[in-house]
Amino acid sequence: MPQEKNIPEEKKDEALRRYIGRLEEWPEDEPPSPAQLRAIRREIHLTPDDRDKLEILAENHIRRAQTALAGGAYDQAAAELARASQLRPMDPRPRVELAGVYLQRSLERGYGRNDRQRAVKLARKALELHPGDIEAKQFLAQYRRMNADFNSAKYRKYAIPALLILSALSLMLWWRMDWIIGLFNGGGNPESAGATVEIPSGMIPCERELPVELGSLGDGGLIVEIESAAVGRRDDSSFFDIEGTIEARDAALGSMTLMIRGRSEEGTALFAVPVPIRSGASPVLMPGDSEPLSIFRWLAVSETEISRLEISQAEADLMLKIPERNIREAEIVWDAPRPEHISVKAEIRDRTIVEAYDRQVMLMDFAVENTGTADISGLSVGLSLGSQWPDYPVTLIAGENPALSRGERRVWSMALGFPLDADHLSERPLTVRITDAGL
Repeated sequence: MPQEKNIPEEKKDEALRRYIGRLEEWPEDEPPSPAQLRAIRREIHLTPDDRDKLEILAENHIRRAQTALAGGAYDQAAAELARASQLRPMDPRPRVELAGVYLQRSLERGYGRNDRQRAVKLARKALELHPGDIEAKQFLAQYRRMNADFNSAKYRKYAIPALLILSALSLMLWWRMDWIIGLFNGGGNPESAGATVEIPSGMIPCERELPVELGSLGDGGLIVEIESAAVGRRDDSSFFDIEGTIEARDAALGSMTLMIRGRSEEGTALFAVPVPIRSGASPVLMPGDSEPLSIFRWLAVSETEISRLEISQAEADLMLKIPERNIREAEIVWDAPRPEHISVKAEIRDRTIVEAYDRQVMLMDFAVENTGTADISGLSVGLSLGSQWPDYPVTLIAGENPALSRGERRVWSMALGFPLDADHLSERPLTVRITDAGL
């Protein structure tokens, strides 16, 4: 068997490319059987280095999917997880995560049937690959409960109002029977024809603000600020919408899941929804770091009886021992006119270079601090490692995001792609070119 060092550089990844090409023949919801996969492996022999690159490539797709999902980009997240599922045909994890994306997209689009069916098919395929997979079992069980609740609530939404309308019409017909008979007999009262109908009081608005109780969310080294919390109805479906910020105070914060409860005026719990807001792929929030808290979920129950929301901590990876980080300050260049009272500082943390089969990928956490005297409501930048490569454009803060307050430091995960022949990437300084900033 020839030694790896004797293989020409341009042919080192040829087997890996052929292997990936074969895997792409199967869609994410119908992976190759174990026998078919063994046949591919016998046909195309991968070296340990090839297998490592394949793992890195799949992990990069999963990481990009999680970043896209955090920003509400469901189509991009689905595409990345579909790719990861193809590269890991026997792994249930990306399929269960992809099922979750399809289900969430279905809820965001009025509980669409096609995405729900794809989600269930993927979860069942993951369970078929690994019959003992806990996440796949939990997903299917939660889906069955949610689907039953949603159908029940949907029936009540349409059936009960229809009965009330029919009852009101019957009562009105009985009450004005003489007028109707007189109308057909030519004896109707002309004054009554111009009468106005009085709108009943107590109508529920399409969206209304609610008080919020933070429970244990503000404990354990965290500072939480809720800017708005509301329930409402859209397209005959109820929802809740929460906006705010979360800041690490005395500890570093990794993954985190919140429990959102809605209660009636009497204190009865009407719903309880666990919401993962941070995963293992999220950037670690160091003390002083913050990030937006934005949660939107459809509900299987009516919002009419909800009088307050409770937000508590379900799970949190709080690190009292602050992890060591490799931190470097980035250079700031203003390509756009710099508004008065705006000033920022940027840093990169734990920059890592990994090599995929077709490119190099730079992974890092990117932090921006508002060092000026005004809040920043809009910020777009271009990240650059040199003029030989195009800038990587990123919109950090847009209209729907909370403004970056004075003294606040916010952090994002970044994955930048570069050609395979790019050298000394880890040694190059990062330049942050500010293309737009506003108050």
